[in-house]
Parts: sequence; structure tokens; C-alpha cells
Amino acid sequence: MKAFVAVILGLVAVCFVKANDKPVVGGLGKAKLATPEIQELVDSVQDDIISNLPIGYDREMPLRLKARFYRTQVVAGTNYFIKIQTGPLRFIHVRIYKDLNGVASVSGVQINKLLRDALEYF
Repeated sequence: MKAFVAVILGLVAVCFVKANDKPVVGGLGKAKLATPEIQELVDSVQDDIISNLPIGYDREMPLRLKARFYRTQVVAGTNYFIKIQTGPLRFIHVRIYKDLNGVASVSGVQINKLLRDALEYF
């Protein structure tokens, strides 16, 4: 099952990711594969993400949040729109705002997302 998920993620990455993506001030950048830095950002606000999920959303076991793809929006700071895998073929979209001082906060969470759902502004 893990190998199947890895193949599917690889195929989706080909669809979503393009090289030489340059940030557009005020607009959303292109989707990219999540990096270790993006995973660290998710980990730093994990409790806030989980508190934004509805009661009962995978609460029976520890929830592992694995960043898969992201887009950025340069504002007075940066908005990160991140596709996060919460289980086998289960995804959420999270918007994290990081201010100019480097302080990160969760601005929004969307549940019931599919791997193929595009990361859009919300």
C-alpha cells in the first residue's frame, strides 16, 4: 500500500510541480513538493491545526500530519497553502501565515480534500 501511495504521489507531483517557480507578490506561486522546512513549519503549528479539525476527525489514534505540496503567497509576510496527508489517501488543506518576524499561525483548515484537489486561496 505504501508503494502504491508513493507512486500516486509521484504522478501527482509531475502534474503540480514546475521548476524555476518565482514568487509573485500578492499572487499564489506554483505548487511545489513539500520540503523539510515546510514540514517543520507544519510541525511547529501542529496543535493549532488539530484544534481546527472537527471533533472526531481521526481522534482515535495520534494524528500524523505529513506535508506533501505547498504554494506560497507573498504579502506582509507569507501565506503558506499546504496539502497535508492525515492518513491513507486522506488530505487536508491548511493556510499558515508567517509574519515578518517569523511568527507562524494557522489561518484556515479545509477537510475532505483529495490528492488531486488543487491548492487554491481560501
